[in-house]
Amino acid sequence: MKRIADTIANDRGSALVIALLVLVLLTLMGISATTTSTIEVQMAGNEKFHDMAFYAAESGWQRSLNWLDSQYPAVTEKVGWDEDATPLPTFSPGEKYNNPDPIVLAEDNDTEYSVKIEFVGTRAVPGYGTNFRRFNYQVDSTGIGPGNARSEVRVVAGKIFDTEG
Repeated sequence: MKRIADTIANDRGSALVIALLVLVLLTLMGISATTTSTIEVQMAGNEKFHDMAFYAAESGWQRSLNWLDSQYPAVTEKVGWDEDATPLPTFSPGEKYNNPDPIVLAEDNDTEYSVKIEFVGTRAVPGYGTNFRRFNYQVDSTGIGPGNARSEVRVVAGKIFDTEG
């Protein structure tokens, strides 16, 4: 009859058990690394989509300020414009364009942006004559990127006009 001590002291087959334990450990480490890298790739993609939406919103407010800079007399209404208009519309003296809803200005397969320009008032300009006023505008630009990423940018800008001439 075999004694228990002899069975325990017998090391035959121990290499197989150790190899299986190492194999299980390496498999778990591989699964963990794969899961971690998959999550990191998704995070990087989401960050890219958010950046694209942010850059689209940036384009919107910059285009809006360029458009505002070309307007005379000063715009005193909420402004939007048709996406088909090329170049952006201009206003004749006394003409008002009122569209409080944002209108899509640019659109491609990945991003789009829309803007709203709101006249928020005037004020005197220190150091200028009494007939000069600063017309202030609030520009809200919304960029939408892939994966429904969304970014909003609000800019307050002003332009100085000679109100008498």
